[in-house]
Order: sequence, then C-alpha cells, then structure tokens
Amino acid sequence: MFLLDSTLYICSNDENAPLMRSISKTELSPDNGCIIDTKWTLGSLSYHASAAGKVKVEPSKEIIRLPEIVLYDHAGFGGAYARTNLSFHYIGDFWNDRISCLIVVSGVWRFYRDDYYKGPYWDLGPGYYESFFAEKGPDDTVSSFQAIALT
Repeated sequence: MFLLDSTLYICSNDENAPLMRSISKTELSPDNGCIIDTKWTLGSLSYHASAAGKVKVEPSKEIIRLPEIVLYDHAGFGGAYARTNLSFHYIGDFWNDRISCLIVVSGVWRFYRDDYYKGPYWDLGPGYYESFFAEKGPDDTVSSFQAIALT
C-alpha cells in the first residue's frame, strides 16, 4: 500500500484503484473522535438519520438558511480550518481546545468549554471573529458547540 494524492491505494491488477479516502486529521469526522449531535431541532429544521419511511411534507414557502461556521486553528484565519453546519457534543481530538478564530456564516452558535455542552459558554452570531475569544473569554478552550438559532 502507498499514499498518492490523499487516496490510499493497494497493489492490484488495476494500478489506480482507490481503496479508501484518506481522512485528514483536521476534518470534523467521527473517524477523528468527533461526536455529532443527532438529536437537534432548530426552528423548522431537524436531524434525520434516513429519509426512508418519512411522511410526505409540503415544501416550505419560507427561506431557511442552515447555520454554518468555519473554524480556524490560528488567530487571523490561519492554520487548519473546517467548515460545518452540524452541532458537536465533542469536536474531536484535533480541534479540542484548539479553535482560535472563526467565521459565523449564519445562525447563532453557542460554544462550550467542556464536551456535551457543559461548562461556561459564549454565544456568537454572524460575523468574522479574528481573535475568537479575546472579548468573550479565553482562547483555545472550546470542546463542544451547537447552533441555537437561525438567522
């Protein structure tokens, strides 16, 4: 096996057959220790594990924007980054206590010092936060976050 262009390959008759995608350590993924909140409801939005067997629903006339954030490893929008619209009970081994700045694209987000939405928290709405917690609290202390309102 060898790594080529972020894809894992195994020796076979087809020399370019991908075996599996390589997961970056900065990705917000269960493969990296992240725990996604699967029980959230926010306004008219909610999480569904599957669309199978769902009751037919009329399309909504209101415009709904999913909450979305971009996290950065270093102040000034530098270093590793991850974009998500999911809430996390635990943000994984790489991101835990490491977020230094962020962009709140939409929604109001609550950031907690501890996992499973515990401990002191800070609420942030849409905007660019170059130095994430300079005004709201300490830097590099977030372990979980969730969207708490639509914007």
